[in-house]
Amino acid sequence: MNEKTEEFEQLVEQFEDKKLTRRELVAALAAVAATASIPSSFAISPEPAAIGRSMNHVSLSVSDVQRSADFYQQVLGMNVMSRPANGGINMGLGSESFLGLYNLPNPGGMHHLCIGVDDYNPDELAEKLKAHGITANVNRDPANRTSGGDQLYFTDPDGILVQLAQHAYLG
Repeated sequence: MNEKTEEFEQLVEQFEDKKLTRRELVAALAAVAATASIPSSFAISPEPAAIGRSMNHVSLSVSDVQRSADFYQQVLGMNVMSRPANGGINMGLGSESFLGLYNLPNPGGMHHLCIGVDDYNPDELAEKLKAHGITANVNRDPANRTSGGDQLYFTDPDGILVQLAQHAYLG
């Protein structure tokens, strides 16, 4: 039983025990009903900020970028596709994605994942994300990008860093 239902039942019991008048009961029930939240199944949701089209890339935090690049090249046949100015290496992974290797805190973990979307515009997407209660960060630092464009980041409910980029962007 949810909290509001319990409140309704308590008010009816107080009325039946003659602790509330009919007028007090009606006023109290109206007050409880007015504060009841709309069930999420009936809530109006904003339109999606964007439609994810691809898993563009995953960036890993590694302790030695070159050692990791050698590993992925030798073990999985992946080739270096770019070397961003920030010292990372992007390894090609098919025609629509790549694996980013970067010397970042917490080696051995994923730094972020990137979803490819159509019509990528970081400032417009940041505004659309606000409708979902999400604050996005647009990174304009040229050293952190190889595409020439600004990068948009936000976190999911578990704190996972998510980036959006133009679908088919390949580092």
